[in-house]
Amino acid sequence: MNLSPIPAEIRRTGRLLCFAAFVAYLATTGGSMATDTMSYEVTKAIVEQRSVAMSGKVLNLEAHVGVDGRYYAPYGIGHAIYSVPFYLAGRFVEVQLGVSVGRSDALRKAAFVVGSAVATALVIWIVFLFAWRLSEHRSAAVTTALAVAFGTLLWPYAKYGFNAPLATLAVVGGVYATWLGVRGQRPGVVALAGAAFGGALLVRPELALAGVVAAVWSAAEVREWRRAARVWAALAAPAVVAIGVMFVYNYVRFGDIRDTGYLRDAGAGFSAWHARWEGIAGLLVSPGRSLFLYSPVTLAGIVALAGWFRRDRSTAMLLAGVCAILFLFYASLEYWDADRSYGPRYLLPIVPLLCLPLVSWFADATAHRLLPWAVAGSVLVQIPGIAMDFTKAGPALGVSHPLLERRWNWRVSGLTTNTRALAHYLPDNIRYVAGLATPPAVRPPVGRDTGFSEQFGYSLDFWWLYLFYFGKFSRLTMIAVALSLAGLAGWSIARARSPG
Repeated sequence: MNLSPIPAEIRRTGRLLCFAAFVAYLATTGGSMATDTMSYEVTKAIVEQRSVAMSGKVLNLEAHVGVDGRYYAPYGIGHAIYSVPFYLAGRFVEVQLGVSVGRSDALRKAAFVVGSAVATALVIWIVFLFAWRLSEHRSAAVTTALAVAFGTLLWPYAKYGFNAPLATLAVVGGVYATWLGVRGQRPGVVALAGAAFGGALLVRPELALAGVVAAVWSAAEVREWRRAARVWAALAAPAVVAIGVMFVYNYVRFGDIRDTGYLRDAGAGFSAWHARWEGIAGLLVSPGRSLFLYSPVTLAGIVALAGWFRRDRSTAMLLAGVCAILFLFYASLEYWDADRSYGPRYLLPIVPLLCLPLVSWFADATAHRLLPWAVAGSVLVQIPGIAMDFTKAGPALGVSHPLLERRWNWRVSGLTTNTRALAHYLPDNIRYVAGLATPPAVRPPVGRDTGFSEQFGYSLDFWWLYLFYFGKFSRLTMIAVALSLAGLAGWSIARARSPG
C-alpha cells in the first residue's frame, strides 16, 4: 500500500476525474428538488431570515412542529449549511442579474441542486485516490472511479436536492481519511476523518455509526494503547463538537436534545424484529429498491471485497464493517425504502465503498474479462434514472400506486416506470428539438402549484432542454450548450485516462 505523498501525475488525474464527473453531472441535471424541499426551506431561512424554521407545513406533518409553533425540518443542519453558497449564487443570478425562469426562486432551487453534483464529483475524486493507494495502479484506479461515477446510483442522485450525495461524501471521506491517517501515522489526517464523520452526523445522525466502526477499526489496527488513545482523541474531538451542535439544534427546535423531529413521527421508527427480514430482502432484491438492480456493479464489488479478506484483511474489515452497519440500520427501519426515492437512496453512502475492491480486478484485466461488460451494463441501467425525473415520470404516464406496490411490483417500480417514460417520450423530444413538432404550451405557475412542474413530464430531465421549452434558449443555443458540456466531460475523461 502506497502511503507516500501523492505524485504530481496522480494529483492531476484526480483533479481531472473530479472535473469530468462534475461537468457530466452538470450536463445531465434537471435542477429538480425531487421531494426533498425541506432542506431547501432551511437554507432559505438561514439566508433570508437568519432562522432555521421552514416557511410552513411542507410535508403536512404535525411531528415537525417546534416548541415555538413553527415548522422545522427533521434532518440535520449540515446539508442546509453546506447549501448556503449555492443558494446565494442562485439568488445573485435572479436578483442582481435579473434572470428568471418559471417560479421566482427557480434558479435558487436549481443552484441548491448543483450542490449535489459538486458533492458527488468530490466523492469520485476520493474514490480515485483511495483506489490508487490500495492498488498503486493508476489506470485501474481511474477505471474504478469512472465505474462508481457512471455505473451506480451516484449519477442519478447527483441530479437531485437530496442530502444523500453530501452524506456519501462525508462517509467516504471519513473512511479514507481514517485509513490513511492511521496507517500513515498522520494525526492531522485522522482529525480530518473525525471532522468528516462529524459532518456526516450533522447531515443524518445515524451516519455516526460509520464513525464508530472507524474508531473500533483504528484501535484494532494500532493495538498499542497509547497511540490508540491519541488516534481516538483526534477522531473524537471534531465529532464531539458536531454532537454539541446537533444537541443545540434539536433543543432550539423541539425542546429536547434527543429529538431531531422523528421522535414524534409514527412512521419513522424501527420495524418489529420478525419483520426486519423484509427490509433486508427489499434492499437486496426488490424491484423498487434493490441495490443490485439499481447499481449492478456493486454485486461484483462484494465478490471482490470477499477476496480482499485474503489480500488485506484489515482494509476489508473496515470497508465491510461500515457497509454492514449502515445496511443493517436502514434495513431495520419501518420505511427502509426511503419512500420518495429512486432505488435504495439510503444506501448511497456505502455504494463507493462496495466498489473500491474492484480496483484489484481492473488491475488484472486477464483475470476478469467479463468485468468491463458488467460495468457497461451497470452504466446502461443508470440511463432511465438520469434521463427522466422519477417524480414526474409516474404522473406523466398515469402511474400512481401504493407504497407496497412500488416496493415489490416490477410493473410500477422506479426503474420500470422511468424506462417506460423514456421510451414513450424520447421520440417526441427528438421531434421537438428537430423542429418537426411543437412542444405542449407551458402555462405560468400560480402560487405553490405543483402541477406546474408536472407539465414538463414529457421532457427529458435536462436543464438545457427545459430552457429550450421555456423559450429561454434557441434551438442552436441548446444544442451548442449540450454538445459543449458533453465534449468537455469527454475530453477530461480522455485526459485522465491517458498517462503523462
